[in-house]
Amino acid sequence: MAKETKKPYNLFTLGTSIVKFNLPMELIDDINKAYDENSEDLKPHNDQLAGKIQEEKKINKILTSDMQDTFLEYFKEYVKIKMTQPLKWNCILDQAWINEMKSGEYNPIHYHTSKNSQVGLSSVLMLKRPDWYGIEASKEEAPANGWLEFTGGDQSVFSTSQVRVDAQVGEFYIFPYTLLHGVYPFNSTDQVRRTLSFNCDIIQKSPQEVTQEIFQL
Repeated sequence: MAKETKKPYNLFTLGTSIVKFNLPMELIDDINKAYDENSEDLKPHNDQLAGKIQEEKKINKILTSDMQDTFLEYFKEYVKIKMTQPLKWNCILDQAWINEMKSGEYNPIHYHTSKNSQVGLSSVLMLKRPDWYGIEASKEEAPANGWLEFTGGDQSVFSTSQVRVDAQVGEFYIFPYTLLHGVYPFNSTDQVRRTLSFNCDIIQKSPQEVTQEIFQL
């Protein structure tokens, strides 16, 4: 039998990318504190969202300038990672909201849009989660309760059509507006699953803006 040798290769993958970052726990604590202290005064955001969640509130006004700058830097980092010419694009923060998801609630598969741009990035930041997502109706070895799922729609045997993640506190997922995603319901607990989502429009700069920035480097 011939000796097996390692075969060199290059892998090229097409399609959408999800980038996961881990944000500082100090930031998570500050956002949770701001929400707990101000949630009753925040405007409901349900009419703009797909979720089957009672408490969905817009939170832009309780995010400090430093908080918003932090989110902006992570969106810019995604652009640097994915774009071959990142200097050509402006990242402009749009709406931010918190989903306070309780037992039996869920977020159906959906995608995001913007009034200002057809190109953009959305995100999910885990702020708080139950100790246990409850009883799985079947197949406990393949849990889904409370998990975040992304789906690309390609069912080819050679493709990854779905990515399901058990998001932990502090994990921050960034992905394009057009990527379908959702959250499964959970049960048997009074604890909440709290996530923050932030949209960021990606707008192409004028040639003059790009030239000016290059000379400033």
